[in-house]
Formats: sequence, C-alpha cells, structure tokens
Amino acid sequence: MKKHSKNKSGIPALLTVRAVKYGLIPAIFILCSLSSYAWKAKSDTTLYAGVWGGASYAKITGYAQNTTPLISKAFGLQFCYQPTREITLKTGVGFIPKGFIKETEYFDIYNNSVGLFETAYSFDYVNVPLGFSYNLGRRKFNIYLSGGIDIDILLKQSTFAKNLPEQINGNEVVRFDSENTDLYKKLNFGLYVGGGIEYRIKPNIIVFADVKYMHGLNNILAVDSDYIFKQRPVVGGIGLKIGIPVKYSVEG
Repeated sequence: MKKHSKNKSGIPALLTVRAVKYGLIPAIFILCSLSSYAWKAKSDTTLYAGVWGGASYAKITGYAQNTTPLISKAFGLQFCYQPTREITLKTGVGFIPKGFIKETEYFDIYNNSVGLFETAYSFDYVNVPLGFSYNLGRRKFNIYLSGGIDIDILLKQSTFAKNLPEQINGNEVVRFDSENTDLYKKLNFGLYVGGGIEYRIKPNIIVFADVKYMHGLNNILAVDSDYIFKQRPVVGGIGLKIGIPVKYSVEG
C-alpha cells in the first residue's frame, strides 16, 4: 500500500518537470526569435544611388543681341539620403552643358557675305547640386518638389557654327570656331527649383522623371566688361535609383 501511495505522489512532480521542459524551452526560443527580429528591424531611412539622363534647354541673360536656347544632352549620378519617406537630401555629379545660340554673319575667303548662320556658344559644366526634395505621398506613385544650391565647374567654353557649309557658290567659307575658356569663371553658383514624379518598382528600386530650373547667381565673365552674363537653363531627365535600407537595433 505504501508503494502505491508513493507512485501517486510522484505523478504531479513528473508533470511539473515535463511542463518546465516542454514549456520553458519554447518560450525561450520565442523570446530569442523576437530579439533577433528587433535587431534586424528596418527604419524609413534609406541611402540611394542612381543614374539619370536627359537634356538641357539652356538660356543666358545679359547678352546684347537676340539669342535662342541651346539644347544639349545632359546626364549624371545621383546620391540621396532619405531619413523619412517624405524628405530626401540630394547631391551628385552631372555633366550639364549650358549656353545659347545666336545668328552670326559669315564670309567667304574673298570677304563676300554668305549670310547669317546659327552659332552655338557652349559651356561644358560639371554640376554638383546640394538640395532636398519633399515627397507629397507614401504610395508607389508619388509627386515631389525639390530645391537647393547648384555648384558649376567650367570644363570648356567652345564657339562653333551650326550647319555652316564649307563652300558657298564655289568659294570656301571662313569659319571661326574657337575655345575661349579663359574668358569665363571656372566656379559658378546658383539656385534651383523643380519637381518630378517617381514610381517604386520595389521598396528599394525607384524610377523617376523630373525637371528643374537653374538660376545662375554670378556673372560668368572672368574679364572686365559692362556685360553681365548669367546662365538660366532648364534641365529635365529620367533615371533609376537603388536604395539600401538602414537597419537599427532595439535593446531588450
């Protein structure tokens, strides 16, 4: 009888051991999993790198004669820091030609006028923007506004005739294609405003299209002159950027 009574008293102890064994271990595993997930939790902060290409519709102010816009190819790299889905800080490096076109009278080798032809005054700049954009939504398709500071580094200024034939009436035409980089400032500053649209193919892959107006602030001439020339182009393009989400840890 005593032996039978001893077995009854051992059943609760055995159940307690099994409860600890099969209940505590899963609980520990779940807590570790939650801790591991918190360590890998993502924030809204994302770093982006991308490429873009488009065109520059360039104008200039201060020129005494009538001018028309110079249209050229433009392209570059874009780097972004996005602390939230609404705000993005932007910089990068781009190749953006600026300048203008004016009609110029040309002559043949016998000093006979052969008429007026378009002449391009092209300025090749490396452009570094320092700005931001504000996203108007958090959807896959969004509209954004942008603005900031432009820094332009002049690489070359060239003047050349567009569509000028080599001969007219059997006489050779005199061309005066030239480079006058030294006449202009190497470093120039301006402001820009613009906007665009973006579409999120994936959370970290975005295609975008935007346009911006660049308002040159300083006189680009490096020589003494009564003229004040300022660049005022409009640049548009499309691009693709890829992001790296920034992760954070949660102390438990």
